[in-house]
Amino acid sequence: MTDTSIPKRQTVVIVDDRATNLKILERLARSLDQVEVRLFDHPQRALDDAAKAPPDLVLTDFNMPDLDGAAFIRRFREIAACVDVPVIVVTAYEDRDLRYQALEAGATDFLLSPVDHHEFRVRSRNLLTLRRQQLLLRARASSLEEKIVADARRHRDALRESHELLLRVIDAVPLAVVATDRDGRYVFVNDWFARSVGKTPAAIIGQTPVAVSADPYARESLERDKRIMAGVEPDGSFEHTVNTPAGEERVMLSSKALLRDPSGRPMLVVSAALDITARKEAELALIAAKEEAELASRSKSEFLANMSHELRTPLNAIIGFSQVMADEVMGPLGSPRYAGYARDICASAQHLLGIISDILDVSKLEAGKVEIDEEDVELPQVVRDVLQLVAERARALDISIDADLPPDLPRLRADGLKLKQVLLNLVTNAIKFSHGGGRVVLAARFGADGFEITVSDRGIGMDPVEIQTAVTRFGQVASTWSRRHAGTGLGLPLAIGLVELHGGQLSIESCKDVGTTVHVRLPAERALAASTPAVV
Repeated sequence: MTDTSIPKRQTVVIVDDRATNLKILERLARSLDQVEVRLFDHPQRALDDAAKAPPDLVLTDFNMPDLDGAAFIRRFREIAACVDVPVIVVTAYEDRDLRYQALEAGATDFLLSPVDHHEFRVRSRNLLTLRRQQLLLRARASSLEEKIVADARRHRDALRESHELLLRVIDAVPLAVVATDRDGRYVFVNDWFARSVGKTPAAIIGQTPVAVSADPYARESLERDKRIMAGVEPDGSFEHTVNTPAGEERVMLSSKALLRDPSGRPMLVVSAALDITARKEAELALIAAKEEAELASRSKSEFLANMSHELRTPLNAIIGFSQVMADEVMGPLGSPRYAGYARDICASAQHLLGIISDILDVSKLEAGKVEIDEEDVELPQVVRDVLQLVAERARALDISIDADLPPDLPRLRADGLKLKQVLLNLVTNAIKFSHGGGRVVLAARFGADGFEITVSDRGIGMDPVEIQTAVTRFGQVASTWSRRHAGTGLGLPLAIGLVELHGGQLSIESCKDVGTTVHVRLPAERALAASTPAVV
């Protein structure tokens, strides 16, 4: 019922067995605003009418045939819809006992006969107003109750839908999700777990793991759940194997967590198991492939090292004897051309020896057999030695070489020979890939981040793909230019390895047809006291 459903006109029922009183009370009642008056000369007829259409106000005489006022009111109150309808009893002044009986029977108010018109209207209007307010409150309460009921129904529906959705989600997850109680019995299982043991969820609920599956892990799971429930074992993740009903062994990654009730007492152990059989197989295959690759790499490195040692012995003889011949130590060769041939043999053998030495050094690096012999190193002296070694080759190719070193450059703790080898490789590469008339600069700086040594040229340069190729062992940038220059592609990888042995880093900045700058960075803790200025 809503406010708009309450009729504007209210009903007043008058019950009196005397016609004169009925007419007087009717005339007074009709003087009220927006009322409908119903008259009854017998109380039973009034009761029958009230049962069909409850009134808003009842005026009744007390002395009536068959039913007196008290009996009428009690019968009237037995009608469910009339429990709270106001009732005014009309009695004579001297009938005080009757008024008391009427009030005890459930009368709301009373009027003294003869009835005072003004008093009648005031009391009747007040009771009708109270009745309307009562109906409004009831209507609003009913509306609010309906809303509460509707909201509760929607909430229950939402909870049910949410619960059903959660169950569908848990069933859809490719995990075996279960929960066991303090007795180790299943109180929840998802479809994935049920399918994995070849049973329905209904057949599993209430059973223990050992009653559901004959797999040895079932006993282990039951015991572990009991230990977790007792607080003896913490929850967590672990790997284990299970056997499917088809006899297939699967590797599982399981996680168990203890669920407590609102008071903090252990209630359930929730388990989730993921089938990682394929992952484990892939891991094992990857480990096997890695071991095979490492074995192949070691075998290759050992082969190269052995071959390099075997080749160096005859090369040393070739170099030595060709130098003897070129210098004509044992006497004239008979023709100047023979001396030239001997020098060519010596140069080629020395070049081949350099290649073999690089291969041997890279093999040692890969095998982890290279150690650095640290000493106090004057970087300017190392730079002078490097520039002296490449000076003749640079002049032959019309390349100028400059050093850019600050006068206060500190000494550093390093392996002087290996540092010289790094810089020699870098400067040689810069000369090799520079244009005629070009310039190579070897610079060094020291700051808060340590030493930074750079070798810069304005040669052919490289793009990012070619840089990646250049730092790869035996990798050479494939171009017409590079093919004109001999090399094994070991210089940069060897330099990188030697720098890393010093705890440093080597990086390359390059742009095609612009040039290349190689950065060698060594940690600041390798710095010693500042050296005296040295002129390069």
